[in-house]
Amino acid sequence: MSFDEMWGQARSTAVARQQSSMQLNQLPAERGDGGGKQLVADSHFLRKRAANADTVREAFMKADNDAAKETDQVGPGLKGFKSASAFSTFMARWKGQMQYVDSLLKNDIAGTLRTSATEYAAREQQEKSRHGREKLK
Repeated sequence: MSFDEMWGQARSTAVARQQSSMQLNQLPAERGDGGGKQLVADSHFLRKRAANADTVREAFMKADNDAAKETDQVGPGLKGFKSASAFSTFMARWKGQMQYVDSLLKNDIAGTLRTSATEYAAREQQEKSRHGREKLK
């Protein structure tokens, strides 16, 4: 089985495991206080999470750069070996996959959190204005 076939099979298995489904949760009957600690997701909270995603992205890319620097030193030593082309293919795929993960962290996680934070901030401002007008009545 080729690497592409194994990768496709592993990816299909992972996607199948991640199929979304609805699950209803409830608090234990003995809790009368409405639950424990509640999540407050305001614009500040979302921006902080986006900053955390940036920190993870930077650490991830630093680790990748360090690994790539060391691994790139192996390539020239394989000249003349049959595995040289396989190693080149591996490095090309590795770099592509790292760029993909970097893009996910940058755009899909941190970027989406920032967009949501901006939308939350606008709603928070609308609510603040609305409550200010209600107090004047």
